[in-house]
Amino acid sequence: MAPLLPTRILIVKLSSLGDIVHAWPVAASLRASFPQARIAWLVEQKWRPLVERHPDLDQVFTLDTFALRRRPRRWDTLRSDLARMRAFHPEWCLDLQGTFKSAVATRLSGAPFRAGFSADARRERGCGFAYSVTVRPRSTHVVDQMLELAAACGPLQRVLSFAFPIPDAVQQAVDAWIADNHIGAFAFYSPGGGWAAKRWPSERFGRLADLLEQRFGLAAVLNRGPGERHLDDAYRRANAIRARLFSGDVEHLGAVLKRARLVIGGDTGPLQLAAALQTPTVALFGPTDPARNGPYSPRSMVLRKTDATTYQRGDTYSPAMLAITPEEVAEACGQLLEAAPAQPVSPR
Repeated sequence: MAPLLPTRILIVKLSSLGDIVHAWPVAASLRASFPQARIAWLVEQKWRPLVERHPDLDQVFTLDTFALRRRPRRWDTLRSDLARMRAFHPEWCLDLQGTFKSAVATRLSGAPFRAGFSADARRERGCGFAYSVTVRPRSTHVVDQMLELAAACGPLQRVLSFAFPIPDAVQQAVDAWIADNHIGAFAFYSPGGGWAAKRWPSERFGRLADLLEQRFGLAAVLNRGPGERHLDDAYRRANAIRARLFSGDVEHLGAVLKRARLVIGGDTGPLQLAAALQTPTVALFGPTDPARNGPYSPRSMVLRKTDATTYQRGDTYSPAMLAITPEEVAEACGQLLEAAPAQPVSPR
């Protein structure tokens, strides 16, 4: 049994952008339910900015498991990171990730009460050794599933809060960039994705940008993630409109998304962050299930042309994504624009 009134709770959610966004309500719900407790989060160093200013967290611990893939491997750094986490002395540890490395961290936390998902709900095998209790979620969406896991610890007050405080200096820098580039009202396009089967062709984003500029006068801001230059090139070949490229850290990304009239993308982290910030989003889904992984926002629309779901990492565009046309997406964008009044950009 979990302690009824824990004094220290550790959340383990290591990555990635969209997955961490979906886990934010767990921190808010734990804070509302156990106001006396100190709450900490263990996250990959790369994604620390997503949680370091979260209003419901007292501490953030990091791991840099990516450094172990490089040579020389920094085992000393990993041991130091784990030692800092253990020094927190959590009574509860909640593994919201369900991977082998998150399970190892959960076991090494030293918490007497360690909760994780049941075998059929985990992302990877071999995690059961880490948990003192497992939860088989009944909900469909991952946000609700993670809240179910937290509720297994004790009576939980659900708080569906997606807090992401953006520093004033960051927002001011983004507003200055928008003004300096004379962008005005714009749509934000996120053509990337974890693997090709989840993506929509960049050429179609180019055609969509033409339609939204013609119909609604929206400029185009194109997101460029690491290693995605080839997506930019394909977009530019399909579109005569000069898109402004955005490539920045997650806080600047959030500041740009807050100013967008619309965000359009596939099953990607930027789309999930935009939905959490209550920016209108049009989500393009193919092989992955939007009922489980879609944007958790009433200001979102999802387009999907299949009921077949798979999370296998295909390296080519899926037929389901190719079945979605730019004209259909433009129509969905128009419906959202009618429902969402324009938000003025803050002056410099």
